[in-house]
Amino acid sequence: MKIKKLLVAAALLGISLVSSVASSSALRYCDTACPTADGFCNCPLWTDRPKALSSCGGWNRVGGCWYE
Repeated sequence: MKIKKLLVAAALLGISLVSSVASSSALRYCDTACPTADGFCNCPLWTDRPKALSSCGGWNRVGGCWYE
Protein backbone atom coordinates (compact mmCIF):
# COMPACT_ATOMS: atom_id res chain seq x y z
CA MET A 1 0.00 0.00 0.00
CA LYS A 2 2.84 2.42 0.82
CA ILE A 3 4.53 1.68 -2.50
CA LYS A 4 1.32 2.49 -4.39
CA LYS A 5 1.05 5.87 -2.62
CA LEU A 6 4.70 6.57 -3.33
CA LEU A 7 4.23 5.79 -7.03
CA VAL A 8 1.17 8.05 -7.21
CA ALA A 9 3.09 10.87 -5.50
CA ALA A 10 6.02 10.44 -7.90
CA ALA A 11 3.69 10.50 -10.90
CA LEU A 12 2.02 13.71 -9.71
CA LEU A 13 5.39 15.34 -9.13
CA GLY A 14 6.51 14.38 -12.63
CA ILE A 15 3.35 15.80 -14.19
CA SER A 16 3.76 19.09 -12.32
CA LEU A 17 7.41 19.40 -13.39
CA VAL A 18 6.60 18.73 -17.05
CA SER A 19 3.84 21.33 -17.09
CA SER A 20 6.06 24.00 -15.52
CA VAL A 21 8.86 23.34 -18.02
CA ALA A 22 6.42 23.51 -20.92
CA SER A 23 5.04 26.89 -19.83
CA SER A 24 8.48 28.41 -19.22
CA SER A 25 9.75 27.33 -22.63
CA ALA A 26 7.24 29.60 -24.37
CA LEU A 27 9.45 32.70 -24.31
CA ARG A 28 8.10 36.00 -25.57
CA TYR A 29 10.89 37.86 -27.34
CA CYS A 30 11.00 41.64 -27.05
CA ASP A 31 11.56 42.32 -30.73
CA THR A 32 8.37 40.48 -31.74
CA ALA A 33 6.13 40.07 -28.68
CA CYS A 34 5.87 43.50 -27.03
CA PRO A 35 3.73 44.91 -25.72
CA THR A 36 2.61 42.00 -23.59
CA ALA A 37 -0.08 41.86 -20.94
CA ASP A 38 2.43 41.97 -18.08
CA GLY A 39 4.84 44.41 -19.76
CA PHE A 40 7.78 41.98 -19.81
CA CYS A 41 9.48 40.00 -22.54
CA ASN A 42 12.75 38.17 -23.15
CA CYS A 43 15.82 39.63 -24.83
CA PRO A 44 16.20 38.39 -28.41
CA LEU A 45 18.81 35.71 -29.06
CA TRP A 46 20.93 38.11 -31.11
CA THR A 47 21.54 40.51 -28.19
CA ASP A 48 24.12 40.52 -25.41
CA ARG A 49 21.64 39.03 -22.91
CA PRO A 50 19.81 36.28 -24.83
CA LYS A 51 16.55 35.18 -23.14
CA ALA A 52 17.04 37.58 -20.18
CA LEU A 53 13.83 39.11 -18.83
CA SER A 54 13.37 42.78 -19.66
CA SER A 55 10.59 45.31 -19.70
CA CYS A 56 8.97 45.95 -23.06
CA GLY A 57 9.74 49.66 -22.89
CA GLY A 58 13.40 49.21 -22.03
CA TRP A 59 14.58 46.14 -23.88
CA ASN A 60 16.89 48.06 -26.22
CA ARG A 61 18.13 50.54 -23.61
CA VAL A 62 20.65 50.43 -20.75
CA GLY A 63 19.59 47.65 -18.38
CA GLY A 64 17.69 45.87 -21.13
CA CYS A 65 19.23 44.16 -24.12
CA TRP A 66 21.88 45.50 -26.45
CA TYR A 67 22.68 44.55 -30.02
CA GLU A 68 25.78 42.42 -30.39
